[in-house]
Amino acid sequence: MRASCVGFVLFAALVGAACGQEKKAATITITVPENSYKETLVTVDGVDVKGTGKTRVFTTPALEAGKEYKFKVSALVEPNNYTKITRPREVTVKAGDALKLDLTTEDKKLDKIVVRWVPTPEDIVDEMSKLAKITKDDIIFDPGCGDAVMLIRPVKALGAKKGIGIEIDPKYVKIAKEKAKDEGVADKIDIREGDILNEKDMAVCAEASVVLIYIGDDLGARMAPVLQKLLKPGTRVVSHRFKLGDWKPDKTVTVKGADGSDYILHYWEVKAKK
Repeated sequence: MRASCVGFVLFAALVGAACGQEKKAATITITVPENSYKETLVTVDGVDVKGTGKTRVFTTPALEAGKEYKFKVSALVEPNNYTKITRPREVTVKAGDALKLDLTTEDKKLDKIVVRWVPTPEDIVDEMSKLAKITKDDIIFDPGCGDAVMLIRPVKALGAKKGIGIEIDPKYVKIAKEKAKDEGVADKIDIREGDILNEKDMAVCAEASVVLIYIGDDLGARMAPVLQKLLKPGTRVVSHRFKLGDWKPDKTVTVKGADGSDYILHYWEVKAKK
């Protein structure tokens, strides 16, 4: 009888301990890319996580034992003064967890890249057109066309047949269309709102015989496989300054601008599909 009482007391004590467990916080140690331009900003569920350097530590509120909790983590990475990369992730933690999250690596499906538009000088657009050997039979494509200078110049100055551009910012779509009208080439310039990382939006490039580009390294690397897939063999591609990921240029030249500065241009010719 006595043993039974002891067992009951132990059982009751265990149940009481389980029911009365203290809530515990969890920690998420976040590793972010290091860059020389600007500190990476990190948020968890929309709340800024303070800190500098390559790591940030987020401590959750007290969590109930045995339950799973999801937190949305986002890093804003600015490797230079014209590129912003938003890197969102979702993590699951339990009370007392000490989780590590690496945000130094790219996820092409989740990461969002925005590049601030910077115009290429008209004389450099002319040099790019010269390198591409543009003629009146060519259709020009510019992904991320901004004010469409890379389309308007070849059409107006060299008589290219047509210019096609896609631009993610509706403000610049409007500006580009107005500029084409002002330059008297609106009937030959087709500007569309679209995302260069969306293959469906990029499908229009299949019509082009020449592609002129001025876009950052990060976006260029993401866009290159799409261009190689969609462009027909023989299409000439010229990029102002930036390369296209691991797609090796056939030629790289340096030209002198009217402003006295040196400008690097890269040239590719799309090869026949194997």
